[in-house]
Amino acid sequence: MINPGCSTTRHLEEGFSGMFRNGWNPQATLAEFAVSWGFLWYDISIIPTSPQSGPGNCLSLEDCKKHTGGVGFNTPIQIAPSGCTTITCLVDGCVDAYQYPTDDWKTHACPDTTPNVDVTFCPGGSSVVETPAPTKPKCPRRCTASLRS
Repeated sequence: MINPGCSTTRHLEEGFSGMFRNGWNPQATLAEFAVSWGFLWYDISIIPTSPQSGPGNCLSLEDCKKHTGGVGFNTPIQIAPSGCTTITCLVDGCVDAYQYPTDDWKTHACPDTTPNVDVTFCPGGSSVVETPAPTKPKCPRRCTASLRS
């Protein structure tokens, strides 16, 4: 966990597969990573879930919300690997994020020699992001994690 306004650095080894999120709530914007086959794979996910079930076979963000009763998005986020494609999700329904389980074209890859990847929660600093109700995440302060593969 990264405290508001702080930063941290993590080294991701070959075989790593995991995610980072703001807080412990499963209704969260996720920064997902895997290091395999010489690549660092990364994406943002806003797929809604529920305590009773996952999203199942839903085929849209709205379908997943109806199926789970969840929201998925909770915090604006940006993933910026040096020398590779930067992806950003500032609002619910953003185009750079996975919105349903088979939204696979949202995954990006960099050589695993990429020197670092900055993951920023609340890019742009303190703000309240205007999104459709009931999702109005508050960003107390910008938080950054630097990842190295």
